[in-house]
Amino acid sequence: MDNKFNIIFWFLIISLLLAIGYQGSILADNIRRTAQEFQEDEIVEVDNQNNIFPNNITKNEQVNKLSLDFLKLIFKKTIPMMELGYKGKDNNLFLSIFSMTTKINLRDPKTLLCTQIPLLEIYEPDDVKITLEDQIAIYDELSSVTIDDSEKVIEDIKPTNVKINNNQPLVLIYHTHTTESYTSSSKTKIEYISPWRTLDKNKNIARVGEEIKNILNNEYGIQVLHDTTVHDYPSYDGSYTRSLKTVERVLKENPTIKYVFDIHRDGLKDTKKNRENCVSVFGEQKVAKVMMVVGNDNFNHRQNLSFAQNIENQLNKKYPGITRGLLSRDNRKYNQFVSDYAALLEVGSNLNTLEEALEASKPLAKVLGEIIIELEG
Repeated sequence: MDNKFNIIFWFLIISLLLAIGYQGSILADNIRRTAQEFQEDEIVEVDNQNNIFPNNITKNEQVNKLSLDFLKLIFKKTIPMMELGYKGKDNNLFLSIFSMTTKINLRDPKTLLCTQIPLLEIYEPDDVKITLEDQIAIYDELSSVTIDDSEKVIEDIKPTNVKINNNQPLVLIYHTHTTESYTSSSKTKIEYISPWRTLDKNKNIARVGEEIKNILNNEYGIQVLHDTTVHDYPSYDGSYTRSLKTVERVLKENPTIKYVFDIHRDGLKDTKKNRENCVSVFGEQKVAKVMMVVGNDNFNHRQNLSFAQNIENQLNKKYPGITRGLLSRDNRKYNQFVSDYAALLEVGSNLNTLEEALEASKPLAKVLGEIIIELEG
């Protein structure tokens, strides 16, 4: 009996060792294959970077892009689904359905992290690396106005029916985060490419910018250039660097532009309190709240702060409760050094509907129109 037991015992041990050896061989082959693919992909990525970097791309931009590509490479090799995303075609039906149902863009690692760390959606890096001297150089190149570093005081304006009859654009509206959108409603169904973001310019922040443009143009005779270039897709990182290039190009082509508005919507955590705080009610109409944001890391931040304060004051005076205040942030530029009348305007948040944001754009545009007419009068 003991002999039979020993034979069976050793047979099982030997079988187990053989199985482990076989599986180990397969695992080793897989590791070698993955390492080889990783190395080949890395070589391709680096070769591509060497080929596509134009001469005008700075060293910092090259380093940032290489770092981002390396991060994507890590994600691709550790998460098989992201490998599929990068190798798939732009019109891949599976990728579109997956993105709509999960709000994860398989080509954007941040969207995956946001599903696990919601606060990442709110984080907004200032990726423009520029000295004060370079800010002034760009300002001088784009403007013929003499720099005055003293704080400007803008007097309160009075409502006016006067129109500006000019044939040249006076205002630029653009969007650093063009794909920012809102919460789907019964009236507006939104197909997201990632949480609260869409490429449909009839349903993202570009629609709000178009509404403001039309009111300024039709009701105040102010010529507006609305640029809807997408700066935050497929990559969110580097959005401000890309939007700065757009602003510089537009201002060089249109030297009459004086007022520069970067229209956004805020990003908030989905809580009952936040949902209540981002809506005002006028009569029976729900209206998204508006917030002004100023970057203090600009040589002309005092002028822009004064301009933003005037917008906020006039909004609160004419439409009490429509604003969420003014946010002044250190170590942020938001490309506001391009003009003394540059403002970042947050029209609602991701928790608002598009309809609420469009309702907010009407009083905002009216206040902007009255301020501009007063300043130009």
